[in-house]
Amino acid sequence: MITLGILTLIPHENNAYFDEIAKHANQYKIKVYLFSPLAINPNTLLVNGLQYDNELQKWINSDYPIPEFLYDRCFYGEDRKSTEAGAIVSWLKARKDITFLGYGLPNKWRIYETLIKCPEIAPYLPITKKASSPEKVIAELRQHNEIILKPINGAHGYAVYGLKLVDNTIKIQTTKQKNLIEKTFTNHEQAKIWLEKLLTKQIFLIQPRLDNINKDGSPFDLRLLLQKDENGNWCERGRAIRTGCKDGLLTNISAGASVSSYESWCSEATHFNHYYLKSEILDLLSILPTQLESMFHPLFELGIDIIIAKDQSIWILDINSKPGRKIISLTNPDDMEALYEAPLAYCQYLSTKIKTPIEDF
Repeated sequence: MITLGILTLIPHENNAYFDEIAKHANQYKIKVYLFSPLAINPNTLLVNGLQYDNELQKWINSDYPIPEFLYDRCFYGEDRKSTEAGAIVSWLKARKDITFLGYGLPNKWRIYETLIKCPEIAPYLPITKKASSPEKVIAELRQHNEIILKPINGAHGYAVYGLKLVDNTIKIQTTKQKNLIEKTFTNHEQAKIWLEKLLTKQIFLIQPRLDNINKDGSPFDLRLLLQKDENGNWCERGRAIRTGCKDGLLTNISAGASVSSYESWCSEATHFNHYYLKSEILDLLSILPTQLESMFHPLFELGIDIIIAKDQSIWILDINSKPGRKIISLTNPDDMEALYEAPLAYCQYLSTKIKTPIEDF
């Protein structure tokens, strides 16, 4: 039997997605395990974690060797536990006897620096700069009037800030616990002091804020979920429109955004040329996943966030190699079955291929 381990920092927390993968695994002749990278014994290289029992139809505690295939669903914070787990996962990725379904992507800055050199993709990338100092942020704000500060790492829109220059006043907006918080500085020196403190916490990137506000005054974007199929080919699993709060900043579901089907949005947003948009998006999707793999490492799935601006230009807002599945469960729940089987089908496909080492992690 093929052995597949799902990596998570919280293996004992209920997760319906992991449960469903395990329930479907037997038909693929795959045995599924669930564990934290921190649960690997460095002396014996045995894992203390969970394994799915097909007869009992539940997870049971067990000690076992590291599975030959791994599906990394770890989400890291800034804490010591995350740092240690990240180092162990890098070690696992370098091992020749272990194959990951996907090897992930680097931080947002490295992705931008690499993709901006690709002539086919560069036109879809918003101008991005490092927030190297408060002065740099203020200079970019004066040039664009409205900018976004986003962390170089992280997902779910956490710690994203919107800055707007109104007359000579700087308005700052962020979202915390689904609540919109605003701060106003009439004195630029005070704003610089605030920015100095912010920039010491983590590295931020600067982008001009794109015009993705709908007629109701809410930000929206298009989320696309891509995965490899049972033959190792990229396919689109689904797409949906995410709409944030009125006058808000984020379109992340975790920040309270609503989700609607792409088809319903097309029927309502009649002022857009949907034939043109469809063609542009399909062209982009035919290039982007393979370019990412050629520039970085093999991947299994991608969440791609695209902004559709009022002038019908499209922009890549974010690329995530560990995407969620809520856009499918909320708009096309009948398609969830395919998502449960996708990691298993791709794992089975990989098992037929000659393994090659992945280096430079």
